[in-house]
Amino acid sequence: MTQGISAQSIIMVTGASSGLGRAVCVALGGKGASVVALGRNAEELAYTQNLVEQAGGRCLCIPFDLLEFDSYGKLFLGLKDQIPHLDGLIHCAGALKRCTPLQYVKADDFRGMLDIHLAAPNLLTQIMLPLIRRAEACTVVFTSCDMMRDNLPNWHGYGMAKRALVYASAMWQMEHPDKPYRFVTLNPGKVRTALFKRAYGGMHPSEVPGPADVTEGFLRLFIAPTDAVNGKSLQLDEALAL
Repeated sequence: MTQGISAQSIIMVTGASSGLGRAVCVALGGKGASVVALGRNAEELAYTQNLVEQAGGRCLCIPFDLLEFDSYGKLFLGLKDQIPHLDGLIHCAGALKRCTPLQYVKADDFRGMLDIHLAAPNLLTQIMLPLIRRAEACTVVFTSCDMMRDNLPNWHGYGMAKRALVYASAMWQMEHPDKPYRFVTLNPGKVRTALFKRAYGGMHPSEVPGPADVTEGFLRLFIAPTDAVNGKSLQLDEALAL
């Protein structure tokens, strides 16, 4: 089974106020989809909305802090009567102060990385399940990074959380084996974002692609056969080959 993206598709994207999340929103708009854009900065979300609409889609902007876990229920209650279903949920939100060896990382920084990169995407998926269940099919994408498969030093809670997403998508799939829900983890590789600049200060930005250059990998996950996606962890080139 394949899913696809059309004018009837409604897809939620986190981290939509900048970087990769914004680029994914615009790419979805180019397919005519309706985007539910979540981000912390209302002004930047409004700019994302303009870009999505210029691309040919529609956009509902919701200023929201994913670290306010007690507000997830209110988010769902505000959406359940506004949108009929969710055909997709793409987790792009991320943050990183600095790369730090484990022996020096502060507790708050370590826990913060686990919260935004592991707890938030899984708990948001959980709270949105009633809207996912209303859709004929839904693709949930967890965005990982090179630590999805590679062992790299100094990434502390960020790297641990990103690798754990591989298990998370497989677990979601195993818990819904007979449902038209597709759970997949994608590593888009190094992308020229604000997070990249903090993490790779020694690399020139021209050495890595911009956010818009990797969005096709996300779109391919929606049109690929289910058995090629569900519960899998894919690199960008693997997604582009689907």
